[in-house]
Amino acid sequence: MMDVAEYYRSLSAQRLNIMDQCIEDGATFPLQISSHNTLRDFELMLEAIVGPENAVFLLACREYQYSLEAIILGNYRHAFSSLRLSFELFVASIYFSAHQMKLKLWLLGHEDLIWSAINDADKGVFSHIFMKAFNPELGPYRTQYFSLASTVYRECSEYVHGNPATHEDVNESIIYSASKVADFHEKATTVRLCVLFAFISRYLPALDAAGKSKVEHLVMEAFGELPEIQAEFGATGK
Repeated sequence: MMDVAEYYRSLSAQRLNIMDQCIEDGATFPLQISSHNTLRDFELMLEAIVGPENAVFLLACREYQYSLEAIILGNYRHAFSSLRLSFELFVASIYFSAHQMKLKLWLLGHEDLIWSAINDADKGVFSHIFMKAFNPELGPYRTQYFSLASTVYRECSEYVHGNPATHEDVNESIIYSASKVADFHEKATTVRLCVLFAFISRYLPALDAAGKSKVEHLVMEAFGELPEIQAEFGATGK
């Protein structure tokens, strides 16, 4: 029987080998770089959130980083599960900004995160009433992002719930999967887009000129074709 310490050393070596294969893969490693650079986008959003919900947004950033570490090491189930949790925390932070009592109870451990509540079609972050309260100008686009958010959360949930398609062949050793890496980063791109839309829906109208300047590039890159966004940043004189 293999020594326990040697078992884990062997496992670590396999993971490092997978990381090397990913780095050397010219088709997928650029996706890793892009998803990693998204951390800076999240940091810019975090700087603009001055309420107590920024503590939850920070936790989401950390969880997103864990998902990137997991995917490059071949921990595919953990990567998708962690991406789902980061997304849930991102959306929850914005939901909590409008529900301070729920935030305080959650921080005290007396309230759970419930995706069906924070993404509720009638009262959640992408709902008509939420948009009406904070950014009615972007209300016409909310259903698109509600649908994207619901879909990517459900797809990541397949790894949490252990759906058959998410299992690896138990007869094979740990191997690099370019298709799973590509799928992960496609979902990470969708998560970024949904988080950014939720962020601007909640905070953009309240930002001062300096705050808007900090996030202008990433907002214009994602939503610059929208006339409402063009009008918002046209006022900055840029």
